[in-house]
Amino acid sequence: MMIDPVLGPNATFIGVPGSRERLETPALLLDLDALEHNIADLAAHAARNGYKLRPVAKIHKSVEIARRQIAAGAIGQCCATLAEAEVMVKAGIPGVFLFTSVATPGKIARLARLASQADDFLLAVDDAGNVEAIGAAARAAGTKVRLLVDLEVGARRTGLSDADAAVALAGRIARHDSLIYAGIQGYNGSLQATPNFAERRALQARCVEIVQGVVDRLRQAGLPPEIVTGGGTGSHAIDATQGVFTEVQAGSYIFMDTNYADTDMRADEARPFRPSLFVSTTVIGAAQAGFVVTDAGIKEFGREGKGPPRPARGAPEGARYALIGDDMGRIEFANTNDRLPVGRAVECLTPHCYATLNLYSVYHCVRGDTLVDIWPIDARATW
Repeated sequence: MMIDPVLGPNATFIGVPGSRERLETPALLLDLDALEHNIADLAAHAARNGYKLRPVAKIHKSVEIARRQIAAGAIGQCCATLAEAEVMVKAGIPGVFLFTSVATPGKIARLARLASQADDFLLAVDDAGNVEAIGAAARAAGTKVRLLVDLEVGARRTGLSDADAAVALAGRIARHDSLIYAGIQGYNGSLQATPNFAERRALQARCVEIVQGVVDRLRQAGLPPEIVTGGGTGSHAIDATQGVFTEVQAGSYIFMDTNYADTDMRADEARPFRPSLFVSTTVIGAAQAGFVVTDAGIKEFGREGKGPPRPARGAPEGARYALIGDDMGRIEFANTNDRLPVGRAVECLTPHCYATLNLYSVYHCVRGDTLVDIWPIDARATW
């Protein structure tokens, strides 16, 4: 059998009934019915509650998924790397926001070129010297770059923690002839998967208090922010009631994973989103009682996330998954009488969706029991 050099060995199964369980594994599976439900659900929630969505592209790294989010009402995409942003802009995705700044001369030059290709491109910054370097590159390229002042609101990542410094940086940007001051960013990812809704609401309230304080200071200084961006999958229902963020950076809602599996998403609806991303693995060893060995290990799932992968389809009830090698996993049975034969396919919910998908080059898109398409993971480059 000839293997398609882009789509891989499973391309011949596209459209074949029952092909979901016949795939060569390990394979990254995307359930399109669940994906489309999740995209529509959050878009509807945003429309009902009066906020905008700028989903996180680093979660999926897919032009096709970005297009579906935009078609449902999203205003753009948040990117973690310059390479991701370049892919999205080249594909014609609007409203691309690079939420981490760039510092090297080569990347700053690329950034200026990118801004010249998309007048709605955005970049987060937190350093005056970096702002001046970006402004100089923009001037040399004959363009302007729209900037958001990045705030540190509890995650101990990038961003300014001092309100005076944030206001001063906003003023510097506003005065520059090749830069446009567009607003602020205040994001804290460390609380997003806190399981209890009330606890998460209290944690997010502290972050939003910081953001609101800076918004007030900026207004007093004559620099009211057009954009106040932050929040995420775990806080979207909380942010919607607080009236501070103009947009929410939800990302993992489209896939879900073990990080979010036990998280109460909304006060009135704990599980609005459906798991849509899985790794399909095959039993390769069943010689001993109590467990079987599979062909998906650390290199197929990664270690990041809350606990190991979770069997979701094809394994006996109560079975647990363990990563036992670079390319091997173990399904441990809850019942001593349980069995799985060699060759059986088992699907697992991923430990951390975007860390897992970064290990693959394509999505195997399924509806029901059938492989219906294979999509490339377009933005995997790290340069």
